[in-house]
Amino acid sequence: MIWSTAANAAEAGAIARALVAERLAACVHTHPVASTYRWQGAVETAAEVALVAKTTAALADAVAARIAALHSYAVPEILVTPITGGSPAYRAWLADAVADPAQG
Repeated sequence: MIWSTAANAAEAGAIARALVAERLAACVHTHPVASTYRWQGAVETAAEVALVAKTTAALADAVAARIAALHSYAVPEILVTPITGGSPAYRAWLADAVADPAQG
C-alpha cells in the first residue's frame, strides 16, 4: 500500500484516477484529513486529502514516481507499506487488476 496526501479533492481524484486507469493501482481510497507538520521551520496545519493506493510490491516504485509527477507539492508525502497478509481472494483480485492484459 502506498500512502500520500494531496492539497485538495480535485488533485487527489486526478491522482487516484490516473493510478487506476494506468493499472498502477487496483484501488485508491481518498478521504479528508487534517495534517499538522513542520515545514520550513514552522509548524503548519492544513486540510488535505489522504490517498491509500493498493498495488503490488513490483509496482511500488512506478506508483511513487507517478504520484510525484502528478503532485503539486515540492515534497509530496509518499510512503510505501508492505503487505504481509490478507484475504487471498482480495490479493488475487488486486494482482489481476494491475496486470498488463497484453502480457496475457
